[in-house]
Amino acid sequence: MVPLEQEKNIEVLRQYSILATREVELLRKVIADVQAQNAEGLQAWLHHDLRDQLSRIQKKFYGFGREGLKGKDSRPVGHAGQQLKLHGKRAQEEGEQGSASEKKQPLEQVAVSHALDYEMSKDDLEVESKIREMEAGHKAWRKINKFYQESVEITVTERVYTKVIHRQHKYRLKDEHNKTGKEVIITAPGPVKLKAGCQYSVDFALAVVSDKYEYHLPLERQRRKMEAAGLNIDVKTLYSQCQAVAEHMESVIERIRQDIMNDFCAVHIDESPWLILGEEKKGQMWAMSNRVGSYYQYEPTRSGAVAEEMLNGYRGAVLTDALAAYNRLKDLEGVRKGLCWAHVRREFYERMDDFPAAEIMVRMIDELFDLEAKPETFEDLRSLRKTESKEVIHRMQAWLLEQSPKYLPGDGITKAINYAASHWPDLTTFLRDLSLPLSNNDAERALRHVILGRKNFAGSKTINGADVATALYTVIETTKKVGLQPKDYMKYVITERWHGRIPKTPLEFSLDKFGRNSKTIFPAKDAWQI
Repeated sequence: MVPLEQEKNIEVLRQYSILATREVELLRKVIADVQAQNAEGLQAWLHHDLRDQLSRIQKKFYGFGREGLKGKDSRPVGHAGQQLKLHGKRAQEEGEQGSASEKKQPLEQVAVSHALDYEMSKDDLEVESKIREMEAGHKAWRKINKFYQESVEITVTERVYTKVIHRQHKYRLKDEHNKTGKEVIITAPGPVKLKAGCQYSVDFALAVVSDKYEYHLPLERQRRKMEAAGLNIDVKTLYSQCQAVAEHMESVIERIRQDIMNDFCAVHIDESPWLILGEEKKGQMWAMSNRVGSYYQYEPTRSGAVAEEMLNGYRGAVLTDALAAYNRLKDLEGVRKGLCWAHVRREFYERMDDFPAAEIMVRMIDELFDLEAKPETFEDLRSLRKTESKEVIHRMQAWLLEQSPKYLPGDGITKAINYAASHWPDLTTFLRDLSLPLSNNDAERALRHVILGRKNFAGSKTINGADVATALYTVIETTKKVGLQPKDYMKYVITERWHGRIPKTPLEFSLDKFGRNSKTIFPAKDAWQI
């Protein structure tokens, strides 16, 4: 049976709608019967709980994207020129405007491909002479050398597919130098290929990979664009190019995971649904990330055992959301668990309309985040967390204790208060652990491109396809974090492997290219205690 999310048959969807409508009517009758029986307690629960759920759904689907407060300046749209908090500082050298990455040139610095000259024809000059009532015609005019009116125009050259013939010349060893008694013939080296005998270039394959996994363009849509440009190719062939690139990237995947785990900053973990087309149950795309990279893994389950497997061999802090599956991480030797304050803020923010007191907690959480943005060194942050941050936490705790008795168990704000109170030990781990930031936003950003891809091409046809996606997402998103262009780095990996060399990880490559960040000094791995 095809999952409802993938169903395209109008008649089947129509039947689903009829059944759903009948079910809604049945539920309405049940609620009406309960109300008629004057079941006060149940009615109160239904009233408060349903109202809370409806309010949060309205915020989610019809509210503004930015969870800002009135009278408080929100951050500007975009990220250019913004100051990164300490835990987000890049490993490579950074300039005044951020990372010394391979950024695209601004419009005024785009190289001039060619200049076009426009001259007046004899007929044009004849017309000008007639306008001025001159009988000499075109002979009355002389072009002024090196004097013209110039304007600049940005244009686009459409992608063109061409067939290149590679001729690898042969060389025979001269008889006077041949001591083997046999004919010796050698061949000039050919181009780097994805695989020996592959008829598609590395650049072609990387264009397909980039369009799908960096810019979320499904392979079928790419095929149609290629067909319009004169290249007939099937989706299966395009997928084989992605698979071949992913096989090369496997050589650095595990070392990217190690780079993430070896960094001082805590590891962020999160997960998001990922479909295997034709299967009823959704799998999960897991992400493990921090400032030096993003590592992805597909699994058919949401069990915390997956996070435990991803963290195999890790010693350090881990930041997650409140999913119960992550509680098992507390039992891992050497692992310190923190919880995301952005999730706590959302619990209160979504209930401010119904419970204005919730804004007090939101503003205290914002105060905590504002404090984190002040320090320029980790030593300053260490000192600030011992004093100012701890004072804000004490105020929050007192407010939670004061407000809890004021509301009914079914009230939305009670749920928010209970959410914060029940996770208080994990929420306050950052006061003892310098390597922990306040939010798990790094992992959520790591999953943003996965989610965009899922919306555009639904998921993967097979588990093998999901594994290809994890390998390519890992490399693409990691290269972005360390200031490299994904296609350039992937071509470097393929070239190195073609010549039998071991490629560097994106972090290693970036540090060699740009140098280590000299403006922000990170503590030693074991210097996390506050």
